Amino acid sequence: MYRLIDLTRAHAGTEGAILEAFNAAHDGPPPTTVEHIVVPGQARPDGTDGHIWTELPGTVDDAAVTAAVHERVGKAHESGVEISVASFRGSVKSVVEMLDTIHGGVEFIHLGTFAPPTTGGERLDWDDDWMKREDAVNTLVHAIGASSGQSRMTDLRKHLSARDPRFRKQAGTFTARPKFMSTLVSLAEERGLVAVVPTGTGDNNPQIALTAAGYSRLAPSSPVSPSDSSAPSAPPAPAPAAGHETRSLSHLCVDVLRQNNMGPFQELRQDIYRELERLVGEKSRTADQLIRDAVHAVRDKSQDAPSKSGKKFPWSRIRAFLTRLTRQVPVFLSGDTPVAVSLGNNGTVVDGLAADWWQMLDGELICFVLGRGVAITQYDYEELAGALYNSRSTASYDKVQEVVDHLARVGRITEAPDDVMRIVLVAPPMTHDGSPPPGG
Repeated sequence: MYRLIDLTRAHAGTEGAILEAFNAAHDGPPPTTVEHIVVPGQARPDGTDGHIWTELPGTVDDAAVTAAVHERVGKAHESGVEISVASFRGSVKSVVEMLDTIHGGVEFIHLGTFAPPTTGGERLDWDDDWMKREDAVNTLVHAIGASSGQSRMTDLRKHLSARDPRFRKQAGTFTARPKFMSTLVSLAEERGLVAVVPTGTGDNNPQIALTAAGYSRLAPSSPVSPSDSSAPSAPPAPAPAAGHETRSLSHLCVDVLRQNNMGPFQELRQDIYRELERLVGEKSRTADQLIRDAVHAVRDKSQDAPSKSGKKFPWSRIRAFLTRLTRQVPVFLSGDTPVAVSLGNNGTVVDGLAADWWQMLDGELICFVLGRGVAITQYDYEELAGALYNSRSTASYDKVQEVVDHLARVGRITEAPDDVMRIVLVAPPMTHDGSPPPGG
């Protein structure tokens, strides 16, 4: 086994304790190779003389670390060994999950589980002279509500400051005190308004999500419902704060998809679909090779030009997204048999595509958003066109209508019982004992 340990976010002086706890928790044969990624001047604990130490030069940020991880895991994969990656960084976790989806045999371990406990008191004493705690909690609830009902802990400051500039972190003020944000979240959690949802073992950047009680505090109500997407009613959008516009349904759908690594990559997705269709006609590639070559073809034709925002496209994430999407909706065929990227299908050549294949893929994006409780009606096709195709043109509107008609035809969606214009997911069928079927 090859083990890669990213220590770049370890607090100075804790490296030895982290590695000791980490190694004690993992039984079995020792790895054949251990490599550490560190920042300049970081301590190298006793007992690690035989390990590889890679010191990243310059500014050590997420991009530098994830690039290093991607390169080293790729080289290790070529030797056919199992791979284990440990890190504090959520960005590294995302890269590892993507590589595991593509190659298999790549494990991620969150180092937060093994870090020694911090000191400095349990939480901050709230300063009601700065802002009454109930007002602060209500602001938090509305800020999360405007962010599709959930937010990463590290993004809360941004959402709060957009709603009320007093929440900006300014030196010498109450908002700059240690544990300010965690204390505010604790106040909301005590009132049953939010839930702290770790996304992995030892996650130190969890999702903060509104509970049913939290949604009830939104006025008049939230665009996202915490209930089952097939429930009879869904709340409308919240009232905007003074000086702030309500986020459109189009933006809300894109937020939900991006936050869950579901694209939608509107500027590229349709071009990649066209390349997939062309390459399938050659009948010479596996599912993994099809996605790889289609993404590469679009990248090469665009000469790796940046997006409209000026940023470089994250091509590896685009490939991982398409892999995930086509695993959820197997549209590739070998003969009449659906195939997807998996260890068992590595040698299976794709020679066809399912009927309505692109409607199936785009429909999965709509179903994903509905499954996260976003309220969508049959009046919202222009908004969906903006979310899926980055355009509200007549052609994009017609595409959305095709996708929605396909979903209705195959029984994925229906009209809400109390509102014939609202679209909801069809509840999965029950087994004879009244429980949902496996995977339902």
